[in-house]
Amino acid sequence: MAERTEGETGRAGAPARGAVVAAAVRLFTEAGYEATTMDDIAAAAGISRRSLFRRFGSKDDVLFAEHDDLFDTVQRFLDAAPDDEPVATVRSAARMVFQEYVRSPEITLPRFRLVRAVPRLRDREIAMTARYQAAFSRFLCRGETAGPRALTGEALAASVIAAHNHVLRSWLHAPQEPVPWRRFDEAMAFVTDSLGALLRDSATPPRAGAAGRDSVLVAVYPADASGEDVLARVRAALGAGED
Repeated sequence: MAERTEGETGRAGAPARGAVVAAAVRLFTEAGYEATTMDDIAAAAGISRRSLFRRFGSKDDVLFAEHDDLFDTVQRFLDAAPDDEPVATVRSAARMVFQEYVRSPEITLPRFRLVRAVPRLRDREIAMTARYQAAFSRFLCRGETAGPRALTGEALAASVIAAHNHVLRSWLHAPQEPVPWRRFDEAMAFVTDSLGALLRDSATPPRAGAAGRDSVLVAVYPADASGEDVLARVRAALGAGED
């Protein structure tokens, strides 16, 4: 048998992180999430129980390990990005996340089923989604916490997450179909074109005489409003704040 290199195993003699996750997901699928123990995962992955706990901490951490790694990658991407095209940068970051999900269906699909079945895992995934939304919002708002740019940045971040998850869920329900890249790009364009223009407008200096005025911008819409209606009402609220 050929000797495994450190690059293939992470640390010399230890299985790579992805291999441990794959072994755990197989066990979760075959034996059930609650019935699988960390000892079971360690045995299936070929590492000691101590090493497994040192690297992951819990089986929840094992299941979401790639989530955490991906978020760190996205955050570094945002930190290194220039300031000139924030909307394009966030769209690229969302595409990175989507690509990571669809390139590993052997992990993504079982995890999707487990998350739907185990409430604790649903809570973990919701928290991860909130981390992405907060990171996108911080990047778009550029430190502002009030005013048009802050409102638009938060709305845009939430819309990007919603569009990403909408297309991802459709693929998860029909993974045998080709990856819907065109639908993903169309969804991103739908939510970023209008709000992106508003974000650029909000970055322009205020008109003379407007400084010092405090204003509250409110967009009210029915719970069953369409995406177009929501965007129109947000745009109207922002415009009303300039009068």
